[in-house]
Order: sequence, then C-alpha cells, then structure tokens
Amino acid sequence: MAIVEMLQKRRQAAKGMPRSQEVVRGSMVVMSRHCGKSGCRCQKGFKHRSLYISQRYKGSTRMIYVPRRSEAKARKWINNYRQLKAVLDKISDVNIEILTKDGK
Repeated sequence: MAIVEMLQKRRQAAKGMPRSQEVVRGSMVVMSRHCGKSGCRCQKGFKHRSLYISQRYKGSTRMIYVPRRSEAKARKWINNYRQLKAVLDKISDVNIEILTKDGK
C-alpha cells in the first residue's frame, strides 16, 4: 500500500473519533443492596438499585457512584472512551505501517 493510501486510511479512521472531552474510562456496574431499615421493602427481597463506575486507579479498583439523573451521560461517555480507544488503535496500526514502509 502506498503512503498516500495509508494517510487516507488514517484520516478515514480519525473521522470516527468521539469528542475527546466526553470520555470516562471504566465499566458500569449495577449494585443491589439492603439499606438495613426494618420494614423497608428491601428486607422483603426488593433491593435498592444503585449505579457505579468501576475503574482501576493506582493499582486498585474504585467504585464511583453515578446518580440516576446522570446514568445516560455516564453510559455515553464510557462508550465514547471505548470508541476513542478503538479509533486510536486503528490510527496506531496505520502509523506503524507508515513507519515501516518509510524510505522503501
């Protein structure tokens, strides 16, 4: 593949990038818990649902609470991170091709 074609391939891959300011690294986790209050419906098996972002941070896992009002935004930003990472992987692969073909 010619350098010009590789550069075009790299430009095409970059078009799929989400906004880099709207990314969060991690995974959504739904946790169900008992609150401990006697007479609460969670004592009868209807546990309280809460959302967290699970993230590796400084060698350990941390859980960040996500309020219900922010669930859609958190899911979108996590998805944006995954898309951004996939696009960067494609661009990196093309750049490796360019570097190894350079001068040939």
